[in-house]
This record gives sequence, structure tokens and C-alpha cells, in this order.
Amino acid sequence: MTHRRRWCAGIALALASALTITLAPQPASAEDPPVEQLVRIRVDSTDLLRELEQGGLDITHDVGQGPGATFEATVVTDPAGLERLRTEDGVEVLGTLDGPTREEARAQLKGNAEPLTGRQKDALKPAPSRANKPGRGRPPVVSPDGTLTVLRADTWTTGGQRMVSLEVRSEAGRDDRLSVTADTGQSLTMSAFVDQGTYLYHRQSQPVPLTGDAGSVTVRSGADGSEVTAPLDSWLSSGVTDFPDGFRWGFTDDGYVDSEQTDALIEKLAADNPDVAEVVELPNETVGYGAPGGALAAPASYPREGKTVKALRIGRVRDGSKTGVLLYAQEHAREWVTSLVALETAQRLLANDGTDPLTTSMIDDLDIFIVPQVNPDGVAYALYDDLYQRSNRNPAYCPGAGTNLGVDLNRNFRVGSVHEGFVGASARCPSSTYAGPEPLSESESKNTAWLVEQHPNIKFAMNTHSFGGYFMWSPGAYDAQRNPLPRPSLATEQYFFASSETILSRVREYRDTVVWPGRTGPISDVLYSAAGNSGDDLFYGGDAEDNTPHVYAWNFEVGLPRWDAASQRWVDTGAFWPEFADEGFGQAMEFANGWYGILEVAQAYANDTTDPTSKANVDGRGSYSGPVDVLWETSEPATIYYTTDGSRPTWDSPTVQQDGIRGGALPIRLTKDRTVLQWFAVDQKGNVEGNYDPDRGRGAPQREVIKIR
Repeated sequence: MTHRRRWCAGIALALASALTITLAPQPASAEDPPVEQLVRIRVDSTDLLRELEQGGLDITHDVGQGPGATFEATVVTDPAGLERLRTEDGVEVLGTLDGPTREEARAQLKGNAEPLTGRQKDALKPAPSRANKPGRGRPPVVSPDGTLTVLRADTWTTGGQRMVSLEVRSEAGRDDRLSVTADTGQSLTMSAFVDQGTYLYHRQSQPVPLTGDAGSVTVRSGADGSEVTAPLDSWLSSGVTDFPDGFRWGFTDDGYVDSEQTDALIEKLAADNPDVAEVVELPNETVGYGAPGGALAAPASYPREGKTVKALRIGRVRDGSKTGVLLYAQEHAREWVTSLVALETAQRLLANDGTDPLTTSMIDDLDIFIVPQVNPDGVAYALYDDLYQRSNRNPAYCPGAGTNLGVDLNRNFRVGSVHEGFVGASARCPSSTYAGPEPLSESESKNTAWLVEQHPNIKFAMNTHSFGGYFMWSPGAYDAQRNPLPRPSLATEQYFFASSETILSRVREYRDTVVWPGRTGPISDVLYSAAGNSGDDLFYGGDAEDNTPHVYAWNFEVGLPRWDAASQRWVDTGAFWPEFADEGFGQAMEFANGWYGILEVAQAYANDTTDPTSKANVDGRGSYSGPVDVLWETSEPATIYYTTDGSRPTWDSPTVQQDGIRGGALPIRLTKDRTVLQWFAVDQKGNVEGNYDPDRGRGAPQREVIKIR
């Protein structure tokens, strides 16, 4: 399946330093292409991007920093919308890309596509790069005067090229012009990341190739001349255990699937493995692929009426006593690869049970729920009728709306909803991000909420989307003043990042695809606001009263840019519908690896009985000549509860806080002549340091007496 490429005149130079879409030219086809097309735009600000979205523009997940303070995004629009974009103040159209025709799309579906041979599959799995040294997860580095903070300085090697990605916060804000020099003399550039008028930090629009053997970078402020030097830290180098010889993989090798094919497969898997698998029928039936009426292109055998969405439950013990993991995909219909990630993972688990020790132990220790297609009606329409269909097929709110008919299921949840004043969705219909008339108005979103409510043992979740290459978690929404949902605690944020090492290293293991550190983190910190998304609903338990994690919920974006050594630039990998044999299969395989990674994280959590340990950076055996800033090192992500008045710390004591977005721990400043500092650490599982019992007064907390002369 090839795609017709139509670049606007005069944009080659503009795209030379940006993400480029490199797809083969399409020969003439007798079939008319879809009306919509993908358009790459550059806007002056995220405020303008949000205004365009509120006006009905369909913005994909492929959004990132452009040159200077601009932003670039891939959007879906029709010819009339494209002309409006060309005349919109603050918008530059960089290029257009047509999707495949219906005929080309059908050729990639299961039953039409030629299954890959073993040799073809092996050829799609290059040896992974092992060039990185183990990373140390260094804390942010602050300049002596406190005006510059290097939040992240990451390096890795991909495609034979060493990369660097930097994030720096300046107290001078958005107007500070930062200059960056590696210790090899190479100069690097950064731009201010400003979202909804709020300065967050400086960053690069994309990772930059490093020359020489750089080990550190020096950042200089143009505002006051202050400097800070930070060592480069290795990204994704946790050293996951390789899958053993004989590990079975590559099951989804014969094309993209609709829900009938998906249901048939998971029913067969359950029937063939009754001791460890069963089908769970979700209670809310969809409205049906054919609900809006009109001519439809799916085979006559494909049902037009409502469907029962099905999940596959895998585990040796499935009575709710084991830690649960929810893996779900294709909330958005046009994201074809994502259901293959689900089906590949399910088949790997069942095929390797009893032969692969890791797989066997995960089935022993976990209760796994896999929902390959949350949105079966929309999927059918996207496969057979309109490639760009994002929402479900509910015609109740905006009949006759074409591609925009229906509700965006990943904007139809309770927490941070547009109906509560959060941004990143539309309250009007038609719109590609229409949130519905109220939260959980749709059968499909009700099913997700029901599954978690009925199975409170679910503590981990992964929602997989396409495309853009992000890996994200809560908070995922903010209001018009950019006030986000309650942020996770410092320890929870550290846990998300530490877990990312395992999950993303698994992705990398397949063919050396690296999710960028700048696209890893809370949704509202690295992308935009997505009001009413399912990840926030799971994390906050349906009610954002506090930041206690109910479910550790991540969001994958498959289809990330890859480094092309020949052209020396980042290239796109096929948008929503990558050609199956060349790219779609590879994306499914690498992110099925990532789903294995989250199962490993959940298993480690389930079996964690080890108390954390902590150490303060102060020594009570001596004295200090001035104020003391206390920081702690912990053996794992853990919350520090402390007191400074000599009393025993309890669950009501203050905790160490995070120093701003993407920052490290905020130090505790001591100024009194004598301070009795007492504390204890507690990890994400609830294990308490030294068996200390804050409730009953048993055991002793950690203690230091700090004297200041």
C-alpha cells in the first residue's frame, strides 16, 4: 500500500530540519481518493492550535515543537479546510499527504494481504543496538545562582547515530535565549516551550545528532550570563532480559483486522487454552456499524447491527486475587496497528506459557485483560469506508456529519472533561474530538469504566494509539488557565519514569526504535490537554479528588519517527495506515514488546515485599555554618514523610514535593540552630522503611540532628 505524496511548493527547505514524510509516489488509480487528507501545519502558538481544534479541525497526535516558539502538527482536513488553513493568520501549510485508496486499504486487510514468510519476518527484525551504558537517572542540575536548571540531558544511539535531547528551565522564562555547547565544542539550539501562554521550559524540536564523544553540555543564559554544566545521561539502557531462543512471536502476520476477525481469534484462543484464558463480554452493546444508515462498503457478511465488545482474560488464577492489568486499543478507529499489538501480545502469552519462564511466571502472577478493539463500529467504517474515521458510529448527536459523525471515545470520560471546563475536546457536534453530551454517554467508554469497576484488582493499564511516538501518563488535561488535574506525587512521577525504562527498552529491543525522552512524561507536560481521556479516568478513579493513583495508566503512541542513516534525518513511518508488510507488522511487534514490558512492571509490583531505604544528604555528627538544604536518596521511587520538630512522623506529616514540571525533589531548608529531623520512606506498593508503623507508633523512624553554627 503506497500513498500519494503532494508537497506544497516551496516547503522542501522548511521541512529539511523538521519531521519529514517519506513515502513512495503513487501511480494513477482509477478510484477516487478519500476527500480528506493529512496536512502538516506550523502555527505561531498552542493557543492558535487550540482555537483551530475548537473550530472543528481534526488534530492528530503528531504534534511537536517547531522552530523557535512555533508548533507543528499533522491534521486531517478536506480541500475546503485546507484552503482556509492557507489563509489563516499564524498558520503555515508545510505539506499534504493523501492516504491510500479504498482498494489499496483493502489489500492490507486480513484475508487479502499475503501472509509474511518467516524470512520476511526475520528481515524486519534488525539486531538491537546495545551501545548505551547503564543510565543513572541523574537528578536535575542547577546553576550556582539557581537561575538555570537542566531538567534532562539524555543521549542514546539509534541507527548508528548518537543523539542528544535537552530540557532546561530558565528563571528568566520564555524570552531567555539559551546557548548550549557540548564539551566537544558542538553548538546546540533550544526553543522555549510555551503552552496556553505559560512558559514550561526550553527544549529541542527533535533529538539532534551528536558529533564526537561528548560527555557533558554547558548551558548559558542570554538573560544574565549564568551557566550550568550537566553530564549526559544514557536513555533507555536498563538492560532488559532478552527473550530466549525458541520464543514464539510474529503471529499477526497477515494484515489488519476487523472486529469479526478479532472476536473469532480471541474466542479460539480462549477455547484452546481454557485453563488460563476466557472471554469476557462487556455489558454495553454498541449502536452498530450501520446505525447511521446509507451505503456501506463492508462485506455483506459483516454485521450492521450493534456489537458486544469482548475482552480476553488471561491468568492462571482469575478470581480477583492477583494484580490486574488492562491492555486496550483502538479507541480511535483509524489507528489500525494498535489492535494488532493486542492480538500479538495475547498470542505470545498463550503460545509461550510453559516454555518461556518469563511468560509462564507472568501468567502465574497476574490477571490480564486484553481489549483489542474498544470501538468496533468505528473500526469497520475506517477499514471499509473512510480511512479517517476517528470516533464511534453513534448518529444521535450529529446526523449527516460524515467522518466527524459520532463521539471521540477518548474524550468521553469523567475526569477533566470539557463539560467541567477542561480544554482539549469539543462540546459541539460535529467535531473529531466531540466529547458527547455528557461523560460516559457512550457504550464503549462505559465498557472500559465497567471493566475496571468490576475488577478492582486492576492496578495497571496501557492504552495504545497512533501515531506520533509519545509515551505518556497523567495529568492529561488542564483548564483554560492551564491549571492541570492534580499532579502525581514526586514518588509516583519517579515510578512512572523508572517503569518507562523497562517498557520502552522492550520496545527498543525489537528493531532499535527509540521513543524520545522529550515525548515521555505526563500528557500535559509534553503534548497538550486531552480533556476527558480514559487514562486520567483510570488514574484518578473516576474522580479527581486527589493524586492517589487508583490505576497506573500509560498511553502509547505507535508510529514514532525513526532515524534514517542514509538521509541523516528523522522520517515518518506511515501515519495511521503504514503499509503492512514494510512497516505495520514491525510497529505491531515492537509495541507488543512494550506490552510485555508493562506486564513485567506489574509483576514486579505484585511481588514487591522489600522495604525501601533512604539516606539524607546531611550528617548529624558535625555542624554547618549556614542554612542546610536537605535532599534524600532512596533505593526506589518512594515518598518521604518528615518532621523537623522532633515529633514522630505520621501519614499526616509533610512530604517531599516536586520542584516544578519535570523537576526533581524540592529541598527542605533548615535554618534553626538545632533541628531534629525524622522521616520514613514508603514505596508505591505501600512497603514502609524499616517496618516503621506510623499509625501505632511501632518502630523507629530515620533520624538526624542538624546543628547550624
